[in-house]
Amino acid sequence: MSRREGIGLAAGVAALALGGVAAGFKLEREVVGKKLRPAITGADAEPFFALRSDGPEVETLDGVKLHVEVDEPDPDRDGEPGSEVTLVFLHGYALSLDCWHFQRRALRGKYRMIFYDHRSHGRSGRSSANLSRISQLGADLAQVLREVAGSGPIILIGHSMGGMTVMELARQHPEWFGSSDPTDGVGPIIGVGLVCTASDDLLDRHPVRGLPGRMLARAAVPAMAALNRIPTVVEHTRQAGSDLTWLLTGLMTFPSPVPPAYVKFVGEMLSQTPLDVIADFYPAFADLDESEALRVINELPTAVVGARQDLVTPFRHTELLIEQLPNADVMILDPCGHMAMIEYHDRVSHALEKLISRAAGVRPPSPSAARRPGV
Repeated sequence: MSRREGIGLAAGVAALALGGVAAGFKLEREVVGKKLRPAITGADAEPFFALRSDGPEVETLDGVKLHVEVDEPDPDRDGEPGSEVTLVFLHGYALSLDCWHFQRRALRGKYRMIFYDHRSHGRSGRSSANLSRISQLGADLAQVLREVAGSGPIILIGHSMGGMTVMELARQHPEWFGSSDPTDGVGPIIGVGLVCTASDDLLDRHPVRGLPGRMLARAAVPAMAALNRIPTVVEHTRQAGSDLTWLLTGLMTFPSPVPPAYVKFVGEMLSQTPLDVIADFYPAFADLDESEALRVINELPTAVVGARQDLVTPFRHTELLIEQLPNADVMILDPCGHMAMIEYHDRVSHALEKLISRAAGVRPPSPSAARRPGV
């Protein structure tokens, strides 16, 4: 076996970890032939990464510059019910703000929307390893709200690690949730959307049978860190993206049929996340306990979206959320994987519009008749 093939296979082992789909993008193109990857046709084309907009850069107290984008509502909606609401979207581990592409497209012009990349993700600046934790992400969110969101009503929508960040904010600043008056110039936060996320320890058990989560965690972090000691080879393989990785990403992320463009889209986001960032954040998912935060969130209009075949935040975590949020509107997607807002984007977008309606008194729209192929 060549050195480069060995590196690719090592990264494939790391792909079994929580951040491993991203790590898997370091597999060599030469390992598998090019026949596995279907062509992306014009019918499947979608302008991913094309909805970007300007926004103020937010510098955190430790000097990390967060990339923020703001979509303003159409001026002719001024004064309509819900037009004063600001939606804040938070992406998941090893992804970027672009993962909300379909929801951004569906809601654009209707509401003020804020998107930003977590520290060390997307186009935001790098964080030190010791601050790559959920508690720090909660503090970052608080700063974004203070500097960008304003004093109008806010709805927070988080996927995976983004949902954990929302819960952490509720633990740090419960007074911002449901308050009728702005506090510290923020809020009130009037609703919460949680998509494929967890409130408890993710490393206790792992979805890959026979692999204890904490044992895998101990092996995965040094493995990913070791790969970064040979950055040139790893960088070449991560940008190339192997056909085997393309197949694994589709199988692990999308259990139902999706257009090849969706798999490529997720792959491109994941491949932009350095392995040492994945390693830095991996311990953040141990010892999670946001039960206190959920008691705060349960007092607000809340939507929970879960996926039966989620391999990153397994469905048992959604079941616990439902148990702890008895007042929430719940949507369970089956078959569906971790990237529910892409795999079933119409249904997730409609669930979020229902949340906005419930929180802000906006008349809910009719469900879209449009469905992607295979749904």
